[in-house]
Amino acid sequence: MQKNRFTGKIRTDPWETLAVGPPEAMVSLWEEFLQDTLGAPKKSARFRVLRREIETAAGFQEACRNWRRMPPEERGRFWRQLMETCRHILEETREVCVRCGECCEKGSPTLLLADLPLLQQEVLKWEEIVTLPRGEQVLSREGRPQILGEERLKIREIPGTRQCWFYVAATRSCRIYEQRPEQCRRQQCWQEPPPPEAEEFLNRRHLLQAVPEVWELITAHAERCDRKRVREAVMGLLRGDETASEPLFEALHFDHYLRQMLTGDWGLPAAATDLLLGRPLPVFLGSLGLKAVLTPEGVFRLEIKESCSQPGTAPDAGLVLG
Repeated sequence: MQKNRFTGKIRTDPWETLAVGPPEAMVSLWEEFLQDTLGAPKKSARFRVLRREIETAAGFQEACRNWRRMPPEERGRFWRQLMETCRHILEETREVCVRCGECCEKGSPTLLLADLPLLQQEVLKWEEIVTLPRGEQVLSREGRPQILGEERLKIREIPGTRQCWFYVAATRSCRIYEQRPEQCRRQQCWQEPPPPEAEEFLNRRHLLQAVPEVWELITAHAERCDRKRVREAVMGLLRGDETASEPLFEALHFDHYLRQMLTGDWGLPAAATDLLLGRPLPVFLGSLGLKAVLTPEGVFRLEIKESCSQPGTAPDAGLVLG
């Protein structure tokens, strides 16, 4: 198929255009029709998936190759076939996930209470989940920074991307699609889905409160590494208040050595501590414009990140909140 776009007047008499026009004119008519009918942005993954499915079923590529040799009657039959195929496929997929992968590339799902069986059945493992504690700095799907008022649990994202941990970009597929989380099931790329109610969200209390030895560590960490107090200490330090450094360093060292205990003495995978304790405190500080460096002596030192023009406000380490 030629990629050139026909720029002549095709709307004056579209049937005449189909009968005598070049293939570029037919393609232009088809693109305009599909854009109007589908209602999805032309560059969206959903648009591309449905267009490819319709064109494959209707023999679109072959028609484009043979268009100049086709008599008007045959062109008309093909066009009617294309319209019928389009109508049939769009009716079947109007409010159906077509597995285009667009939502999977924008961020991982936030877990809801309905997802608790996925953890109990080990469809989801501890090391595949990240806790975002209250006060954590995150990004909305639109890229806007925000501070969490309540704890959230999220599927991990592939490092260096916004892609869900279970999304396979090469094949546009989900590794747990048949047992995917509730928020994935509610996702509607054809319209904005209603947000979950506050009481629907899953948190660590639902998972681990019944295990006292674990829950005591979680509550101790939440108290000593409280994100709000850490943020206030960072602000004070950047204002020149030297007394703010003491609680900040205490939190950093408690977070670091508790994780060491969990991985060394308990044998947990390092990634599993992101569920129990949230992401490491140095990562949180990175989102505030500070770099926490552990020296060979086992002591942290802080540096202002060169890339941060306004320390304390740059959300450059946030997960996308679904």
